[in-house]
Amino acid sequence: MEHATAAMLLMQSGMPAPAIALLRPQFESMVRGIWLKFAATQTQVDKLSLPLTEETARRGDDLPMLADMLKRLEAIPEAPKHIVAQLQTYKDIAWKALNSYTHGGMHPLSKFVTGYSPKLVFDSLCNSNGILMMATQMLCILSGAPENQGKWRKLIDEYSDCLHPINWTTDKSV
Repeated sequence: MEHATAAMLLMQSGMPAPAIALLRPQFESMVRGIWLKFAATQTQVDKLSLPLTEETARRGDDLPMLADMLKRLEAIPEAPKHIVAQLQTYKDIAWKALNSYTHGGMHPLSKFVTGYSPKLVFDSLCNSNGILMMATQMLCILSGAPENQGKWRKLIDEYSDCLHPINWTTDKSV
């Protein structure tokens, strides 16, 4: 949730490159949270639950990468299929650009010269909003009251014009 708020504040402050770069950790945090709940082993959960030290940080380095977490989630019947499908579709569409913004690649360098179109700014914030709404659905599941997802889905329907990943179908059409 902090990544989404920070991205919006950075956009409002005229800093679109770091705002867009924050979509990657927002997305990765969402995937990791679902993976921890539904697909991680107890050993993996324990590794991420320990107090942070140099030693525990080293032990945490062998956790699966994002693509492996998504593959594992797809194979787990208990994982929320609609959320996992949305995350996989978002990764398929946005991953290269997210990496470019995160690592100072071509995308932000090009936009530094040409500027950021209002559509790119809007779409980036819509992507952040969509991931945030997936996080709210996940919070409903984690709270033990998954029935509360219905309230959020009403908001998703009402504000679908600013929640891009929610609207992406699993056949990857945009």
